[in-house]
Amino acid sequence: MHFRSTSVQFRLSKLCREEFSKELYRPGVISLARIVWGSVGGGLLLGLIAILSGKTGIKVLYPPLAATCFINTTCVFLRVARPKSVIVGHTVASICGLAGVWIGNYIDPGAEFIIPLKLGLSVLLAAVFMQIFDADHPPAAATAAIPAILPLPMPWYSLPLHMAWGATITVIFAFIWNRIWFEFPARDSDNYVKNAGLYMEKAQIVGVAICIISCIVMCFQSMSPVVGITGLCGMAVGNIILGTHHFKISSQVN
Repeated sequence: MHFRSTSVQFRLSKLCREEFSKELYRPGVISLARIVWGSVGGGLLLGLIAILSGKTGIKVLYPPLAATCFINTTCVFLRVARPKSVIVGHTVASICGLAGVWIGNYIDPGAEFIIPLKLGLSVLLAAVFMQIFDADHPPAAATAAIPAILPLPMPWYSLPLHMAWGATITVIFAFIWNRIWFEFPARDSDNYVKNAGLYMEKAQIVGVAICIISCIVMCFQSMSPVVGITGLCGMAVGNIILGTHHFKISSQVN
């Protein structure tokens, strides 16, 4: 059954491949496929992150990752859902959030304005650097804001790579969950050539692969300090590759 209001299309068709096309599996279409598959996926994903966080001792900020879970399962055709945007976005925003707090404490405008100053600086810096590193991801703005208003569940220096770990789990889940019905990451105007069977640049595939391997290694950090450090270093390398590969200019753009 299909019908349309002035601005929204309603589709009550059963789950089938057609219902997961780019034209139908998107905001503006209220479909049984998106309600069921997207919502169940988002809930399972955040629950999985919580379980793994408790088992491994890798603490993360759940509110921004909850928003990422929603995007990665219900808004998958948007650029902000691509692996690079998710992983680098949360990593960069974490660093910017910490920087905003440090700068705010250095300026120290007084109790009345210190929190608004930290919040403004954190989100401003996150917005700037997410764009510079081509990693626009709206939920990561919350990652930047939280250090200004709430105690962190981990040491401050662990925040960026811990959030990268959580973000990488959302990417792993999205690869498995979404590709049951359609290709993920989705093809778009900037990613229309396949490499290794994915609509991603080669450098992005390398960076994401390193992040995934490092994420798995980090899960075994309790085995020894060396394992933990290896995972953290690998996650940092993966983020550097993902966040900087686009700075290589192959031809002049007029």
